[in-house]
Amino acid sequence: MKRSPSRLGAALLLFLFLVARGADAQGSASDAERNTAGSAAETATFLLVPVGARSVGLGGAVSASRGDIEGSLWNPASLAGLERSAVYLMGGEDFAADSRVIGGIVAWRALRVGVTVLRYDLGRVEARDEGNQSLGTIDPSQTAFVLSAAYPVAAWLDLGASWKLLRLSSSCSQACGTLDEISTGNAFDLGAVATLPGNQGVRAGLLFRNLGSGIAYGGGPSDPLPARIRLGLELDLPSSVSGRDAWAGGDLDLLLRFDVQETLSEFDDLDAHMGAELGWRRVLLVRGGYAWSSEGRSGPTLGIGIRFKSLILDLGYGFNDFAGFDGGTPLQLSVGFNF
Repeated sequence: MKRSPSRLGAALLLFLFLVARGADAQGSASDAERNTAGSAAETATFLLVPVGARSVGLGGAVSASRGDIEGSLWNPASLAGLERSAVYLMGGEDFAADSRVIGGIVAWRALRVGVTVLRYDLGRVEARDEGNQSLGTIDPSQTAFVLSAAYPVAAWLDLGASWKLLRLSSSCSQACGTLDEISTGNAFDLGAVATLPGNQGVRAGLLFRNLGSGIAYGGGPSDPLPARIRLGLELDLPSSVSGRDAWAGGDLDLLLRFDVQETLSEFDDLDAHMGAELGWRRVLLVRGGYAWSSEGRSGPTLGIGIRFKSLILDLGYGFNDFAGFDGGTPLQLSVGFNF
């Protein structure tokens, strides 16, 4: 169905413009510092941790996705393809840390608005002095409050933006007294998903993630955010390559994705992600993928999903460099409900 521009579309475009101006204004004061520090000094790197079972199962290839509830955490433009409102819970283990996500997406006419809370707990760490005497227990945690909006500005183009309020906290008690350190900051995502005119089975995605000025600790200089740029391609087979609408009488379909990612401040560490999803009657979904990452997360991935009426259920597992530790394995679970 062909959509015409409306006040909602104009409002979202204004929102995108203000987000971009805010990210630029916040970043201008510390551009030189970020370029000097590079990615080694980045803070809030929990924003790069794989979250969402479907995304993990597809090897992290996410930027060309459309109609995916996990888009709130990856490409906000993906939300424009959702047909109904939804609520969701996600959770997983990652080495010695746990990620927990709760959120919801409201569908009003063609506009989609999402609210998401991501909490990343690093576990308790025992602090010791030079004499190896216990000083107490440090309990660090990191939280992102995410507000997303997406709108189909044309029949072939979806735009989206996210604003993230970041909160990094660390508390220490017992012998070291009571110490609470809290730092806050803002990050912004801008995304687009485009469908190839004349071929609904081919999509491309563009994503700018974690734009912003950084986060300062204790009155010191700001550490840069993990800003990234992503490009992605999605092929929905068989229609995208053969002109046929279905395999096996419509029972089988196959989705292929490929992403590349670069650090905005350096452009010297290209990451690649690829994934495939085989679906049976759009009810049972089996996934596999592979990630080549400079962040220690290279390796194969597997996943499975179920879509039954209003239920969305996904499991994902990554066999990367973090999978062999006793503190936890990169297993993700996502549960959602459409209404």
